[in-house]
Amino acid sequence: MPLDPGQVDPAACRVLEGAVVGRTVDAPHLLIRHIRQPAPWIKFNLLAYHQQAQRVQRRVERSNDCWIQLTEASGSLGISERQVTALHEVAMVGRVRRSRYEKAEGLNTQQATRDLQALTKAEVLTAVGQTKGRHYVVGPQFPQNVLATAQRHHTIADPYSA
Repeated sequence: MPLDPGQVDPAACRVLEGAVVGRTVDAPHLLIRHIRQPAPWIKFNLLAYHQQAQRVQRRVERSNDCWIQLTEASGSLGISERQVTALHEVAMVGRVRRSRYEKAEGLNTQQATRDLQALTKAEVLTAVGQTKGRHYVVGPQFPQNVLATAQRHHTIADPYSA
């Protein structure tokens, strides 16, 4: 694909001509330096990519921090390691359904129901709704530091700003 001569200065053209003729380009970073301005849509896409990557990275960091805090608090709350999955879902999403917990942990319906009832009895979770529409949200005994971590805001840095 030919380059637009208005986008590349003459020194870069000589480097390109050398590459086309078959000579190797010893310093490709010099070629990049000679390109004047990338098209606005390239800048937009690169910025969007970096922002999305930062969001995903922060979300993973928050999720890991919540998991660690819940695992540490499990002893004092008297909950099993598999019940941490339900609490993690509540911290990160705001609620958990029995069916989702059941699938996440590979449990049968009775086991999942028993675990969620135990968490409700311990006031770590609060049941909302009846039968089919029932889901579980944060209860009075839910660790507040985990909620603070899950709701922690982050700022997106612009990697292209000066």
